[in-house]
Amino acid sequence: MTDLRRARHLTLAVLVAACTSTAPQQQRSDAELAALAPLKHRYAGLVMGLDIRPQTTLVVSLDLQSYIETDDDTIAAMKRDALARWRAVWIGEHPREHATVRVRFIDFIGRTVAAETAHV
Repeated sequence: MTDLRRARHLTLAVLVAACTSTAPQQQRSDAELAALAPLKHRYAGLVMGLDIRPQTTLVVSLDLQSYIETDDDTIAAMKRDALARWRAVWIGEHPREHATVRVRFIDFIGRTVAAETAHV
């Protein structure tokens, strides 16, 4: 009976470990988002959130009112910065892979405000 109990406990421990471990793809996305976090600080009040959907597209959520009120030079710099950072992060996380990486800038309801692309 104790062997059966041990087997159950071992099976339960394996199941719990499997459920709580993060998939490699999720770990990669988390690392990419962590590397992109400085965008939120540098453009505080303008960049509200970051997400990766699908694997080659960075989605940058913007405060639309701030976006409208921000001067064109700052907007252009933010777009260049976001694309350059995303390109560098993607290359670092996907060595020897090629793709077209995209940055979509969206408003609070998901409408695309702007988009940038680069080949890697």
